[in-house]
Amino acid sequence: MKSILFSLLMTLAVVDCIFATEIIAHRGFSARAPENTVASFKLAWEHQTDACELDLYLTTDKKIAIIHDKDTKRVSGIDKKVAASSMAELQSLDVGSSKGAAWAGEKIPSLEQALATMPAGRQRFFLEIKCGAEVVPTLQKVLEPMKDRAAQLVVIGFDRDACVQTKMAMPWLTVYRLASGKNKDKTPRTDLSEFLSQVKADGLDGVDMGTDWSWNEAMVKQVHDAGLALFVWTVNDAEKVREFAKLGVDGITTDDPVMVRQALANPSSS
Repeated sequence: MKSILFSLLMTLAVVDCIFATEIIAHRGFSARAPENTVASFKLAWEHQTDACELDLYLTTDKKIAIIHDKDTKRVSGIDKKVAASSMAELQSLDVGSSKGAAWAGEKIPSLEQALATMPAGRQRFFLEIKCGAEVVPTLQKVLEPMKDRAAQLVVIGFDRDACVQTKMAMPWLTVYRLASGKNKDKTPRTDLSEFLSQVKADGLDGVDMGTDWSWNEAMVKQVHDAGLALFVWTVNDAEKVREFAKLGVDGITTDDPVMVRQALANPSSS
């Protein structure tokens, strides 16, 4: 009887793990499609990811472009500085061909174009600010009309001021602070308590942390005891997915949301 009860409890724990861990598609389904494109977001939604993450920069004409780097060299082969380019200039580039001929012609989307792909319901976007707080007024103009979909919108960022200014401008919005586990000199960070206190003092809602932190159950408990949500980026290994889910993180960011869902559904796989 004890062994049957134990098996039942383990099964229930697995089910809880599958449904409790949010799956965030990093720059869309970037394992298969060109990152940060409408095609990548649509592919992720089609595969029932819980959320998509994107990167945003402010252009010279005060539009918001969806791109990770400060320039377009890596994704297009043509070197344009995002902050010194207009949206029209950026959208003249092909950012799909580098992923394969099937994606030729994909463009850098505007934030509005990216958000338009988001299904109605519970799925959501994680919007990472890659520039600074100068983007907040434009970001507010784009997001304010979507206030009724607040539960589907999250802003994330490394820059403290950008996160604070976002929360002040849009207190109805969920804001998480990003953090790498390494200092600029590549040494491990040991200031978790100080960092969490800062996030709480800023009135933010959670933290999104790199895999390079010293992850363990005590660390996860410390974050949750602080009343903060906890997410991890970027996990592309099935065994690591299962480890993080077992630790109790609220969500996992990945280039391959299908792999993550399969890993969570098969927690005993090797």
